[in-house]
Formats: sequence, C-alpha cells, structure tokens
Amino acid sequence: MTQVEQRSPTAAHERAQPFLNKWSPYRLTRDEVTQELAWRYCEVAEDANPVYWDEDFAKKTRFGGLVYPPQGLFAFTFAPWWQPDYVAKKTEEDARRMSEGAEPAPEGGANRIVTELGYTTATMVGSEFEHIAPFGPGDGRIKSRSMTTDVSMEKQTRPGKGVFITSVTEFRTEVGDKLIARSTMTLLMYDGTTPRGDQ
Repeated sequence: MTQVEQRSPTAAHERAQPFLNKWSPYRLTRDEVTQELAWRYCEVAEDANPVYWDEDFAKKTRFGGLVYPPQGLFAFTFAPWWQPDYVAKKTEEDARRMSEGAEPAPEGGANRIVTELGYTTATMVGSEFEHIAPFGPGDGRIKSRSMTTDVSMEKQTRPGKGVFITSVTEFRTEVGDKLIARSTMTLLMYDGTTPRGDQ
C-alpha cells in the first residue's frame, strides 16, 4: 500500500495540531539597518519620499525624524550572500539569547508532517503584510519569528490533492523590542500525482 493510499483527508490537519501556534526561535539580521542601507533601497525603488531622505523635513512630520521605507523590510532581512563562520555563529548566539524562554515547535513542525504525507510541492496562494509601526535610525537589527497557525483538511485542487498551510511572521526591532510589521502567508502544499480530472 502506498503512502497516498494510506493518507486520509484529515491526516495532515490532525497530526499538525501539536505543532500549531508555537513561535519559532528568533532569526536576527547580521547587520543593523542603517540610513545608508535605506537610501540604497530607495535608489533601486526610485522612492523620493522626503521622510526617508530629508532630516529637516522629517523632523516636522509625525515621525519626528527620518524613518526607513517599510516596504524594504523583506530586503533588509535577507540573509547575507556570504560571511565568515564565526560571524554567523555570533549572530546565531545573539538570536538564541533573544529566544530564551520560548517553547518552539519540534524540528520541522507542521511542514515536516505535511511533507511526510506526500504533499511535497509548494505554491503560495496568499500573502498579506501589515505595517504596524515606523522604524529608523537607532532601532538596531531586525529580529523575526514565525509560527504555523493552521493546516487545513485535504482539498482536491486542480494541480493535485493538497492542504493549505497558514503561517504568521512578526518583525521586531532589536532595540526596544518594538513590533513593526506582521505578515500572513498561505501555502498550498499538494501531491502532484493526484491532479483533478477536469484539466
């Protein structure tokens, strides 16, 4: 009997329950977000908003000073292309200290369960990003953590039988632990060997 034949429509949903709504450890950017980095992003995006460029102007706004473009947050949190091992280790140690007291889901969590059941192909079906507070000079590095909040029952979709996984990621400043953004993402994980027959 194959894995697919053994799989029930409720298996992923039921087996994922112990792994839901548990924060992962924090991930931390290696570098502090700086004004220069924000300007480089604005150059690429050709974003001339003066609250990112003109300190005198920005001081007169509700922000009280320069801020960083919130739409650049994903770019600011990209992992570096390369770094020495000892630098990566120090960043990991800093992130581990920030995660003390957390009870993260076991290794792999809900995603491991879903993959083990044969839903091995992923496609993003929904993403929502909420900007909560401005951030700028003096806020340090950016830390982020994620959790899976839902794994659906099996659905028959056009590319194959699959489940929808919803996860939430929050972004905070290193200095002051300020919540600055939250994203919600929904993935369809499906079994490509079980397409719907009306294609």
